[in-house]
Amino acid sequence: MLTNRIIAHRGASNCAKENTIEAYEKAIELGADFIEFDVRITKDGVLISHHDPMIANKAISQLSFAEINRIAGQQGFRVPTVEEVLRLTTNKIKLAVELKEEGYEEKVMALVMGYTNIDDFVILSFNIPSLRWIKSNYPEVKTGLLLSKKNNKFLIILLRVFGILVFQKLIRFTPDILALQWETLKFGLLKIAAKQGKPVFVWTVNDQKTIGKLLNDNRVHGIITDRPDLARKLLAISRQPSAF
Repeated sequence: MLTNRIIAHRGASNCAKENTIEAYEKAIELGADFIEFDVRITKDGVLISHHDPMIANKAISQLSFAEINRIAGQQGFRVPTVEEVLRLTTNKIKLAVELKEEGYEEKVMALVMGYTNIDDFVILSFNIPSLRWIKSNYPEVKTGLLLSKKNNKFLIILLRVFGILVFQKLIRFTPDILALQWETLKFGLLKIAAKQGKPVFVWTVNDQKTIGKLLNDNRVHGIITDRPDLARKLLAISRQPSAF
């Protein structure tokens, strides 16, 4: 996986409502390398692209697809199915598919594999059991473990104290990518990952200075950002030959 990948967080979410077809179309238009999008499942078993577990104070898991879009329509947007996202993006852009919950891994994989080449997507999740299941059943598929300062203090301590190899043995899983919240970088995780040759995605990076810095750090293989337009602009500037 190459460095300097620009990953549009929930699509180009600075330009359109996140996790919508409009945001994904804009990310493609702006020249992002990947779209990152969230997956949840409805009461009637439809895989959808939606981040929050609730909509209008009602659980996504307790609503049908039609009910969800009735509510979303009242708020001025539409929730797409994962299949709609795949139809839009196939052969146009790579995907970082984030599984928000456990239990529908097989259904997601059957759908994604039906549309997308294996080199054109990565599965991300905070849920180690989900990633472990995917790696066991689809060993050739790239997986990325999401880590945040708030949710993964214990895992971050393991990484800092024992390094990646012991960390992998303790969680009984070997992710292909570490997807690190930018706030975790102060713990030296980039250095630890680089020492073991582990690719790193950093999320969610929207500050111009930080985007520019990370795009020029060869230990960072991709940045996940709401502002793929800014990231593309900064990357182009960094690649311009010096006048001196």
